[in-house]
Amino acid sequence: METLTRDEYFRNPETVVSVLQRSPQWSYPEHVHEFDELVIARSGSGMNYINGNPAPVCRGSIFYVRASQSHLLDQLDDLHLTNVLILPSRFKHVSHESLVKMLAQKAGEEDGPYVVGAGTLKRIEGLLNRITEESENPSEYSDQMIELLLGQLMIELWRGQAQQQSSQQEKDERLTGMLRHLNSHFDEEVDWDQLAAHFDIPLRTLSRKIAEVTGLSPNSYLNRIRICHAMRLLKNTEKPVTEIAFACGFNDSNYFTSRFHREVGMNPLQYRRSVETATPPGAS
Repeated sequence: METLTRDEYFRNPETVVSVLQRSPQWSYPEHVHEFDELVIARSGSGMNYINGNPAPVCRGSIFYVRASQSHLLDQLDDLHLTNVLILPSRFKHVSHESLVKMLAQKAGEEDGPYVVGAGTLKRIEGLLNRITEESENPSEYSDQMIELLLGQLMIELWRGQAQQQSSQQEKDERLTGMLRHLNSHFDEEVDWDQLAAHFDIPLRTLSRKIAEVTGLSPNSYLNRIRICHAMRLLKNTEKPVTEIAFACGFNDSNYFTSRFHREVGMNPLQYRRSVETATPPGAS
């Protein structure tokens, strides 16, 4: 497995952060870093794997990949990312350890997808632009400013809520709230009529809005979330396939197997055997 080194991406020994735009993101084999990576999805869709654990990617998806964790992006569909490469050990002026831990816990491998709204994305875009400007045109106290801006960016992402300044932002936050609800309640039966009413989104526009953010229909995105959790259970437990199917919100194990094969390219038992024989995550 390839290791991306700090010398390759941090040529200046004083640099603590490097901002890379991927427009679009290209396919890249599984790899590990000698640095932390904050992944911010600006548009498009795909699948993200951290230490082999999958999660769907859509607009506003946030992932925090720790140094030495394996990382892979797959099934890319016009995915545009901002990758923020971070070396916490080089911080001199501001302690980011607690912020890194909070963000890594919320947007790391264990909790699956974490999504923020367009308002948050817009604010962090401004912060990223300022970080880049300070990095490329350093002046007095630029290093302190960069660390402070990075801390503010992490807090914005951890809060993950837009300040309500317009009706459009309110609509966006309702949609983001619905996506978070699906990510947390994937194992429950979904009544789209009730869900649309709860989040005050007209049912006739629900499918279009979800497709704009995720690239998928509502049911397809929900099934992708469920399949991701099933992959985790197949990898990390010895539970029978039928039990996993019901635990992930599928009422029919045959339908689950069919959907799983369509999404992953193999049936659940084949997938379990493949991860059992694969190289352990993080090994090079």
